[in-house]
Amino acid sequence: MKIAIPTNGGGRNDTVAAVFARAPALYIAEVDENGNILSEKVIRNPASTAGGGAGPMVVQTLINEGVEAVIAPQVGPNALGAIQAAGIRLHQVSPGTPVEEAIKAVASGTAGRFAPPAVATTPPTPAPAYGPYPTYGYGPGWGRGWGRGRGWGSGRGIGRRLGYCPWTGQPSRRVWLSRFFGWW
Repeated sequence: MKIAIPTNGGGRNDTVAAVFARAPALYIAEVDENGNILSEKVIRNPASTAGGGAGPMVVQTLINEGVEAVIAPQVGPNALGAIQAAGIRLHQVSPGTPVEEAIKAVASGTAGRFAPPAVATTPPTPAPAYGPYPTYGYGPGWGRGWGRGRGWGSGRGIGRRLGYCPWTGQPSRRVWLSRFFGWW
């Protein structure tokens, strides 16, 4: 099995780098079932100084090398998607772990499998406590005044001055009161 490990400088006696895509070097080792290193190779990371898209660039390098597993403490979302799409297994160790210990942990099965971050699900929206619109009654809307129960804006508008309702033609109360009292 070919295993890739991001390292701080490269080599078997180095430590695991804290990040995957921006590590200075990649250590690639051919390992048997017992964790013995059969062959090794150190590659300078071409994406360590890239402006953007470093994760997929590193994964493409690992695919070209024929890597089957990656040991890293932290992997970004773009790199994680590329690793999962390529079918590469991902193991997690703490940063600063010696490379040989990380390889032995993966071979023995004590290294943790990398779990992608859980996506928070939003709870379903509850049904409103009131009925569906239109609700008839009080409140502004549907031409029913400002919620004072007087209708059409409390008689402050055009019907107040005309003396009759421009829509129905009915005389307003003010006209009736002014006939009897004169001053209303």
